[in-house]
Formats: sequence, structure tokens, C-alpha cells
Amino acid sequence: MIIKSITLNNFRQFKGKQKLAFSSDSSKNVTVLLGDNTFGKTTILQAFNWCLYGVADFPKDSSPDFLLNLEVANELAGVQQKSEVYVELILEHKGLEYIILRKQPYIDRGYGNWSALQYKLSVSYKENGITKQVREGEEQRTINSILPQSLSGYFFFDTERVSDISSRKDLSEAVRGLLGLAPVGNARKHLGSRTQKATAIGYWNEHLDSSGDDRAKQAQETITHETERKEELEQEITKAEDEIASLNSKKEKIAEILRDNQSTAELQRKKQALEITLERERNTLESCNKLFLDCFSNSAVTYFMLPLMDQAEACMANAKVDDRGIRDMTESSIRDIIKRGRCICGAELEISEDGKTGNSAYMHILNELRYLPPAHIGTAIQSFKQLIATDKRSIAVFYPTVEHQYKEIQKHRDSIASIEDEISHIDESIFGKENMGSYEADMNRIKESIKRMTEKKARCNREIGACESAIESAQKVYDSLISASERNKKLITYIAYAEQICIWIDETYAEKEQELRSRLQERVNDIFGSMYHGQRKVQIDKQYHVTLFAQLNGKDIVTGESEGLKRVKNFAFIAGLVDLAKEKATLGRSAADSITWDNEAYPLVMDAPFSNADETHIKNISAVLPEVANQVIMFVMEKDWQYAEPVMAAKVGKYCKLKKFSESHTEIEGLGETECLKAIIQFTESTQHTLNTLSMMPKHSNAILMFTWQELLLEHYISDRQNRPILLIEHEFIRMHLTLSM
Repeated sequence: MIIKSITLNNFRQFKGKQKLAFSSDSSKNVTVLLGDNTFGKTTILQAFNWCLYGVADFPKDSSPDFLLNLEVANELAGVQQKSEVYVELILEHKGLEYIILRKQPYIDRGYGNWSALQYKLSVSYKENGITKQVREGEEQRTINSILPQSLSGYFFFDTERVSDISSRKDLSEAVRGLLGLAPVGNARKHLGSRTQKATAIGYWNEHLDSSGDDRAKQAQETITHETERKEELEQEITKAEDEIASLNSKKEKIAEILRDNQSTAELQRKKQALEITLERERNTLESCNKLFLDCFSNSAVTYFMLPLMDQAEACMANAKVDDRGIRDMTESSIRDIIKRGRCICGAELEISEDGKTGNSAYMHILNELRYLPPAHIGTAIQSFKQLIATDKRSIAVFYPTVEHQYKEIQKHRDSIASIEDEISHIDESIFGKENMGSYEADMNRIKESIKRMTEKKARCNREIGACESAIESAQKVYDSLISASERNKKLITYIAYAEQICIWIDETYAEKEQELRSRLQERVNDIFGSMYHGQRKVQIDKQYHVTLFAQLNGKDIVTGESEGLKRVKNFAFIAGLVDLAKEKATLGRSAADSITWDNEAYPLVMDAPFSNADETHIKNISAVLPEVANQVIMFVMEKDWQYAEPVMAAKVGKYCKLKKFSESHTEIEGLGETECLKAIIQFTESTQHTLNTLSMMPKHSNAILMFTWQELLLEHYISDRQNRPILLIEHEFIRMHLTLSM
């Protein structure tokens, strides 16, 4: 994607129609817009967002919802007077040129009481030289297909107004979309599940014929209910994770303040180590409790019945009973054998017509009926004795096992209590010192909230497990009941294949996502290392939150961040994302890859990219920016550009400046044709002698002269900024002359 131009008409302080063209030259891919604070740099950045998505984030004290230029509004004040604000964006995407135009009409209801009317949005594109209009109602969908709004914050980036980009909640989905995994996710959504009727699997499942079978309908209802409940629980888990992430961010900020306090630093480090140990002990205690409860639940009842078993055995030992019966033999079993006419041993049963007599085999089996309960209690007693013997053997190890597990529980409880006491003593020591009291209180409240959210997450996971078990059982019942018809067999086969594909997609998606995250972390660390020459590294978690850490005694320790360092971290993260996306767009699909990547390189539009950065960091950022993005558009202050220009000048294809006439009137100034002509004439007069001299010198010395001349010009850029247009032209002509003459 390449942005060609943006046109503003009466948009905020940009009075009248003003157009800003951007460089699309791959070798000179940087456009620089210079302007001091309040000149309108941020307004132009917001114009991109408003044109594309209909939203603009202006300070609340500046009438954020009123976009019409104030001078125009005052000049046209009068009942029923009308005016119009519009922003037009021209860009190139996948070989097509798009023209996006958003208009906001205004009407004056009564001498300065302006009201906004319904906005107008049009999107057109050029294909084979023919301009085609996007169908009405499809405009916003088309824009989001070019650049989704969820990703816009990475490419239209206000450095001064965003403290930490990695704290955004939608980071995971946005990053996956940027790096080309969206088609995989869309494929998975298309396949869906059995309970999602609008998906492929849901459609096939819906057309399974279960008519006339109440059990199948009941199983299906169970599946639907449990699946809906599972989805609700998963949403609750997501909310809990977002809340935990937010709380952890707040926790880290407070921890940073505590670490920076010299009087409590040592105690804070000790406390952190104890908290890690405490968490480990709590997890171990939870496991021990589970083992204890499982053992107790399985064997406790039998164990406590042991005295009754002894009494029963004593009673049965003194009883004179005949136990000649066959254990577990029932009357129905004997009747079945007689009915069959053959014993299980194979002997034939000969039976008289009245059933009272027969051969010896028959009479023997018939005689066994005499020894069955309740007619004969001996057999029941025999079975009961064997049951008691079995139970006694199983509970022989119950008490020592329970005793050992209980001792383990007590050990970990004591350890936890000891650690908590030590942490409490540390809290008391640092509480109130150096104004740390309020921070400690906030820390405790945050920890309690994290604990509650963690418990909620664990509870939801347990309930999800129960839901999955119920779904699996009901699904087996449902499948077995409806598999009779040939049509259902086909549909079941379709569903089975689709579900296997889902499993493959889920596994492959997870693998590729892990690979991308690792590559992104590596790329971000490379960029961060090129700008910050310290010992810190970047770590990116599964939610794509970025953390700085350092090695201390072989352990990764999270470090504090100054505002300047935070800016460098943010820039490294964004630059790494854009660079990786550009790489994916360049390489396309690898022959060895099982997933098709659907992404392309995107531009990078940055307001105040050097904010709160020192001279060294400005130069480092300037060296990296043109390399990571296919197009860079920068809104920069003069004081920052003086450090960036020597590094970036060779990559600048367009250069313009903001000129402020009043608080409500700013104009965009560029190098026009007349100025260029004057500059060329002046260049010809001022540099002809230099070119003549160069042409008389041996060719082998031209390379050295070229380097020397570039260095001199570089110094001149800094010392004499008024002649910048002339010097740019002069430098380019001399470079071409030397190149041709070598």
C-alpha cells in the first residue's frame, strides 16, 4: 500500500483546499513535513483517521467534534448558510488506485450556531484506466479490507499521545492480522462448529435428520446448551485476562516507583523473591489438597466402615449357614440356562413336560435354586465375606497415605504462613517511608484484584472442562442415534473431515503464530539494539505485550523505563512489525509453507517520531525508519529535524513545511515549480565553476572528490538552512556528473 496524496478542505485550521503529495519513490521513500507545536501536524494525522474511519481524536478543550475551519465559519455566519469539510485520500493498494472521499456538510441554524448534517463517504478505484465506484453501502467494508481500523494505530502513530503501545487490549488480533494470519483465522471461522449454524460444520449438523428420535433431540439440546455455556465462560476468561494484564501493567508501574526508592530497594527485591516462592508454595499446596481430597473421597467411607466390617465378620463366623451356593449366581441366570436346554459346561438338559423332573444335569441345576437368596442365605453371606476381604485389602494403605498427605499439606501451610509473615514485616518496614505508603496500599489492592481475577479464571476453566465432558458424551450419543440413514452417514463424514481440518488449522495456526512471535521478538530486539546500546532486551508475551528486562545473576529482571526509553521501545516494536510485514509481502508464499500469507507492505505515518529522544536516539531512529517501511511520512519539529536530516536527507523524496498565520489558519508550503526554476538558475551560476574544475581532473580521483563534496554539503546543510532547495539540487547534479565521469 502506498499513499499518494491527501487533500484537506476547511478541515480544522487548514483553511480552503490544501493538498499534500507524498513520495512514492522506493529509493527516496521519506516525506518530511516540518512544523512546530500547534502548527497542525497532529491535525493532519487525525485527517487520515477521519477520512478512512470517520473518527478523529482531538483534545476535548478544542471542540473536538467541530471540524469546520473557524475563520470560514465566522465569514459565512448567517441563517441557513452552508459549508463543507472534506478530506480526500488517494492511495494504491494491490495494483489499484483508490480515491477515498469523506465529506461533512454543515449548516448555520442561527448566526454561528453550526450543525453537522449527515456525512457522505465515497470510494472509487481505477482499473485498466477506468474509474469505478464502489457500491453504496460497501464503502467502509472496502476501506477496512485495505487497512483494518484495528491496525490503523500502528501506521498512523502519534508518538507524543501514546505512552505505551503494548498496553492495548486488541494487540493480539491486530498483530496476527498485520502479519498475514487473518486468512487462516477466517478459514477456521468459516468451518466453525456444530452449534454455529452459519458455518460449514454447523450447516451440515443442522441438516442431520433426527426426526422421531427424542433421545437424539435431547442430546442435541445438551450439546447446544453446554457449548453456549462454554463460549460464555471463554468470554469471561478473556475479560479476566484483559483485566489481569491491565492490573499487571499498573502493578509494574508502582513496582518501578518502589524500586527507584533507594531506601526500600533491597527490601523490595527480597519481597519480590518471596512472592515468587509464595506463589510456588501455593501451587504446591493446591496440588496436595487435590491429592488429599481425591484419596479421601475414594476410600474414606470404606475406611470408616471398618469397625462394622469386623462386627459383621464376627457375627458371620458364629453363624451356622450352608454356603454351598455359587457366588453371584442369580435365579434369572439359572432359568435362562434351563430355557436354553444346555448347561454352560455343554451338558444336555432333558426336562419332563411338567418341568419337575429330568436327567441328572437338569436336576443338578434345578437344585441350585435352593441355595439362592432369599431362599438360602449362605450364598449371600459368602459373597459378603469376599467383599469385606476385598475392601480390607484396599484400605490397608488408606491411613498411612492420608497421614502423609496431611503432613505435606501442613508443611506447605506452615511455609506459606511463614513467607506471608515475612512479606508482611517487609510491608510494615517500607510502608509510609519516602511517600511510599499510598503506593504500597495501591499495590495491595491490585494484588487482591489480580488474585480474584485469577481465581475467577481458574473457576471458569474448571467449568469449561465440565462442559467439554458433557458435550463429548452427548455427541457420542447423538452420533450413534442418527448414523442409521445413508444421508446422515454422508453428513457425519463431512463433519468428521471438517473437524479434522479444524484440528489441523488450530495446530498449524498455533505453530505459525509462535514462529511469528519469535521472529518478531528477534526483529524488535535487533532494531532496539541498534538504537539503545545497553544491556536490556525486549520480551514479547502471548498477548504481544512488550517488556524490557536485563540479566542479573542469570535471571531476567524487569527494568524500569524512562519516557525516552519507552519511546524507543515503542518505535522498535512498531518498526519490527512493519518490517516483518514488508518481508512477508515481498516473499509471498513459500513453497515449503503450508499457510498462504495474505498481507502487503504498509506505509508508516508518524507524528513526532523523535519526541523525548536525545540526539543519539534521533540519529539511530532516522537510520532505521527508511529501511523498515516501504513509505515513511513524518511530521517533525525543526529542533528535532536538525539531528535527523544529516542521516535521512538522502532518503527524502518530498519536503514541505507548515506555515501558521493564526490559531485557525495554517497552510502547507512545498517546493513549487517557480521556486525550483529559480533554484536551478542560481545553481547553474554558483556551481558551474565547480563542475568545470571537476571535469579537468583525472577520473580516478572523482570518487574521493565526490565523498569530500558530499561531506562539505552535509556541513552546509546544517549551517545554511535557507539554501536547502539549491543545495539539494546542487548535490544531485554533482553526484550525477561524478558518476557519469568515473
